[in-house]
Amino acid sequence: MAFVFGGVLPLVLGLGLSAFGVALAVGEFERAFVRTVTLWCLAGTGAMFVLVLVTLVGNGGMGPLSTAGSRTYLSNFLIGGGVGGALTGVYAGRSNRQRHELEQQAARLDLVNRILRDRVLNALTVIRGRVEIAESRDDVGAAEALSVIDNRSAGVQQVVENMKHIAHDGTDLSLDAVPVVPCVESGLDAVRESHPSADYDLRADVPPDLRVQANTMLDSLVAHLVENAVVYNDSDTPHVEVAVTAAEDTVSINVSDNGPGLPERQLDLIARGEIGSYEDRSTGFGLDLVRLLVRSYGGRTAATVTDGGTTVTLTLPRVSADGGVVTSRTDAAFGLPPRRLGLAIGASLVAAVVMGVPMQALSGGVPVIGALYGVQNPLVGWLTHGFHSVVFGLVYAALVRSVPGHRSDRFRYYGVALAWSVALWLVAAGLVMPVWLSLVGIEASLPNLTLATLVGHLLWGGSLAALYRYGCRSL
Repeated sequence: MAFVFGGVLPLVLGLGLSAFGVALAVGEFERAFVRTVTLWCLAGTGAMFVLVLVTLVGNGGMGPLSTAGSRTYLSNFLIGGGVGGALTGVYAGRSNRQRHELEQQAARLDLVNRILRDRVLNALTVIRGRVEIAESRDDVGAAEALSVIDNRSAGVQQVVENMKHIAHDGTDLSLDAVPVVPCVESGLDAVRESHPSADYDLRADVPPDLRVQANTMLDSLVAHLVENAVVYNDSDTPHVEVAVTAAEDTVSINVSDNGPGLPERQLDLIARGEIGSYEDRSTGFGLDLVRLLVRSYGGRTAATVTDGGTTVTLTLPRVSADGGVVTSRTDAAFGLPPRRLGLAIGASLVAAVVMGVPMQALSGGVPVIGALYGVQNPLVGWLTHGFHSVVFGLVYAALVRSVPGHRSDRFRYYGVALAWSVALWLVAAGLVMPVWLSLVGIEASLPNLTLATLVGHLLWGGSLAALYRYGCRSL
């Protein structure tokens, strides 16, 4: 009982905390969430260390730490403080995210109210006025009145269409592979028709069939950006340049103007992809819609201001349409979503068994792994072996995600697994492990490179690649 509760349980908690840290490093988590969890974990560990230190000083000195048992107690207390701090950080991070989402929801609802009052009510006032004029005066042609009514009604329809995206944060959108150049041309032509006095320039040196992950609102987003560049431009002749550039996994739409530049508040909101606070009445409607929709597309927004003007950049995922199914090329983007994290952990644990059973049968080497952490015991050996497999498996999954999209599936999964297994055999098993064992008083040859350990690592890599590939394809 003392061995289980005083040795194994703290070891499991400490290894689990370390694996959780690796998952935070390779996972698709917000930076603010990772920062919050990290700070709380450090705070919990530091608070426990101070508490133990105060207790020792109160008992008459630091002598108890001279014994191995007392140092074990200290390490267990520190592990407990770190785990408690990490759990508190997870709760605090989720609470911060929920509070931020509520603030954004309040801002969206207030934005809906402002747009309805500013755009819809004003348009209806013009429509009523034209109808009254047409009814009371004979010198105003019916065609002119109907034209104004038609234009204003179309504007109201567009505003109402935009409302659902703002009210729901664009999360209910169905995405498709949208040709980017026709959408950019359509948005630019719409603004050119309503503001013919400005100068417009389009540069799109990209393939004609280039597609991005978006929907039919993409041309409206471009139109909003171009219109802002014209309307808020104080130069004698507003000049707007729209450029479309393509990278391997993304497509960028750059809208540049020669105006006075966006204020600092707007630049910050564009960088974060958020809408303005309900207290900020200067926030533009068009930019808010752009930020919301681009984020729902899986893209990002950015802006730069120079002496020559402002450049707003939309970066969208580049996709290819195959039988109506959109296949994104953004797999090269670093960061594993939660489902793939869980898949990598499960596949790593199975791979640890596939590697460990023959290794234990042939050489009985699994308990030696536990000696790295101070206890040469079969149970501890299997626990630490599973921990190493999970950590290295998470790194493998991150490496797979970093492989460019044009590589074949077989190279992406099996090629990376082979290279990673050999690297672990050479470095982790061949160099790090014997040095570590010698530090804890166990003799080991350096380097420790044997055929049996190579076969074990290849079994681990092959089983991990097969399971992870099958799981990813199922997901």
